[in-house]
Amino acid sequence: MINSYYQSRHFLRLLHRYEKAVSEGHVPYLEADELTDIAEYYMTGKQDAKANQAIQAAINMHPDSVDPQIFLARQKMFYGQLDEARAIVDAITEQQDSEVVYIRAEILIKEEHAAEASEFLLGQMNLMQDCLDTYLHDCVAIFMDYDQWDLAEEWLERLRESFPDHPQLSIMEAEIEMGLDNYEDALTMLQKILDDEPYNSEAWNLLSETYVALEMFPEALEAADYSLAINPEDSNALLMKGNAYMHDEQMGAAIEQYKQYLEAQPDDLSVQISLAICYSSEERFKEVLPLLEKAEQYARKLPDRESDLPQIYQMRAYALGRLDRIPEALAIIEKAREFGDESQAWKYDMTEADIYLQCKQTDLAEKTFASALARSPEPGETLFTIALSYSNAGYIDCAIDLLDDVWTIFGTQEGQFVVPHLANCYLQKNDKKNFLKYLKLAPYCDREATFYLFRNRYPGIDPEDYYTYAYKEIHGDFPKSSDEFV
Repeated sequence: MINSYYQSRHFLRLLHRYEKAVSEGHVPYLEADELTDIAEYYMTGKQDAKANQAIQAAINMHPDSVDPQIFLARQKMFYGQLDEARAIVDAITEQQDSEVVYIRAEILIKEEHAAEASEFLLGQMNLMQDCLDTYLHDCVAIFMDYDQWDLAEEWLERLRESFPDHPQLSIMEAEIEMGLDNYEDALTMLQKILDDEPYNSEAWNLLSETYVALEMFPEALEAADYSLAINPEDSNALLMKGNAYMHDEQMGAAIEQYKQYLEAQPDDLSVQISLAICYSSEERFKEVLPLLEKAEQYARKLPDRESDLPQIYQMRAYALGRLDRIPEALAIIEKAREFGDESQAWKYDMTEADIYLQCKQTDLAEKTFASALARSPEPGETLFTIALSYSNAGYIDCAIDLLDDVWTIFGTQEGQFVVPHLANCYLQKNDKKNFLKYLKLAPYCDREATFYLFRNRYPGIDPEDYYTYAYKEIHGDFPKSSDEFV
């Protein structure tokens, strides 16, 4: 997210002064922390050349200052060059500076030694007595930034014990509960915060995120709108709205929110992937490809994000397959296998088989689906996905047979989630009798799936009433009794 400081009048005036001078061929004299702030601003926008120019100016003007050296170390750390980052930190004269302490802990966390980082920070506490409230707060924030929620909770308790009235306690506690998946508890905490601070946009955004996790999508949108009313430039609120729409399967609306967000944060890899998923759901595959190519370039630059490459390649292969660019699609799947974990090989088989199915190579599709099924840790769910692939490709009889198999595997009660999909298959077959039979049962077997499958066919109607309107659509009048199918 964009740091709110970068939107402040003070920083924008500072940035304008700096950029005006640079455009005239010289760098203005500024304090080390001011030039470092400018470099960090450029770094967040992935403008590395400008960031390096600003930080070099800071080093030239203030060679003994800690801030520029910390920036250089963070830059190395950001790109996974941890040994080089540590070498820069080791060379800093003021080893007891809190920023030096923090980055040493962060390097340990990046090396997957989070517990050791916590012990190190604990050992530095006695040296931070003059700014202990800030130090404890920052330690909590470090572990939150790296999703080390249990350690963040431990440090929050230290902050609470020493400074029970610290103004950030409540909101940090709520965010930690979210990180620990205790969303009901977080909801109560955030509502209390907003009762006391109704203009706290950070709390509104966290509330929106919590509502999404609890699948309360209208409430999530409302919370994000409150945040935007407080600050129309809040890109985080746009992101929350996009997430709410996406999880509610309103892909068109999600696309618009994500596009607005990416105007402010063009290099957010996670949102690029989310936007690509939305485009794929809308079958806008030509728009998917350039987005994923950019995402691939970004993921390749950052060691921490290389794990996203298999998903990016799978999505590219799927889009290329839908655009009948089959050789390219199959080549991209091989790249996914190259970067992916062997335990995920069945997923690549699924994508490859789906591509074969789309280009009518049914024998290859069947063979590759069989491979995926044999490797899958959850064969029942995988078989269900295979059934949907056959349905989407127009092989309806095969899809129905597979859905019946899935129902058998899961059992009479647990397997009822296939019923809305059977209704959809029989609709595609124009088998009106079986369509009505399964549609009548569908909302009581899986209401959500029924809604998503048929909401465009019966807009504004409750899923429980789909059968009634479908019957009228087919027979010209409403059924005379609730038991009437044909």
